[in-house]
Amino acid sequence: MSIEKVNNVFCIIPARDEEEGIERALTGIISGSGLQKSNFIIVNNASKDNTANIVKRMGFLCLNCPEIGYGNACLLALDWIKNSGVNPDYILFCDADGSDDPSDIQKLIQVIQESGDDLVIGSRTLGEIEKGALSPIQIFGNALTCFLIRIFFRRKFTDMGPLRIIRYSSILRLQMEDPTWGWNIEMHVKALQFGLAIREISVNYRKRFAGVSKISGTLSMSIRVGIKILYTFFRLILFRVYQK
Repeated sequence: MSIEKVNNVFCIIPARDEEEGIERALTGIISGSGLQKSNFIIVNNASKDNTANIVKRMGFLCLNCPEIGYGNACLLALDWIKNSGVNPDYILFCDADGSDDPSDIQKLIQVIQESGDDLVIGSRTLGEIEKGALSPIQIFGNALTCFLIRIFFRRKFTDMGPLRIIRYSSILRLQMEDPTWGWNIEMHVKALQFGLAIREISVNYRKRFAGVSKISGTLSMSIRVGIKILYTFFRLILFRVYQK
């Protein structure tokens, strides 16, 4: 992948308490994604461990987000981009736990550039999932959400995967707001409501390198996340504010 093609991409990676695996994860991303360190914004999301120091020592830009929440971290990074005066073509979102295959980042960038789509989502269901990487409740939750989208929007999707890339101009149009776990479904539903071009491609998914998932680590947390996702979906359906 040429330097010209990747210089217009910013990759946002929220990270909370990932000191055990983040160095390995970021090293793998740099070696396998085709991106440079300058393409990444790592957001330290209220970590209580040494995550931020590891990221800074590795030479990445590290922003501090004291408010817990995946969406809060993403919103802070987007604000930094806006206030910095840079104008990337694409924003890519990736996890900090090593579960995403770095080579899939190249695929996402290539597909969105060549297709002209607004949003390209990596579907773990279409790709290879390492045994134990997704919990049964995560699999059920993804299937339920995709079923609801098919019922309300007549569009078939297979996953709400976190590895995704969107045009910068498109995410500005969406006016994202969700501070926590509703971020991905908010992006997906708003993109449908705004009539954006959305595509799924297959990606691989691995077990996290270390630590416990913030979403599926416990049954109670998984239930809370599921409720929030469903609440976000139906709130957007009932109070739709899309434009043609």
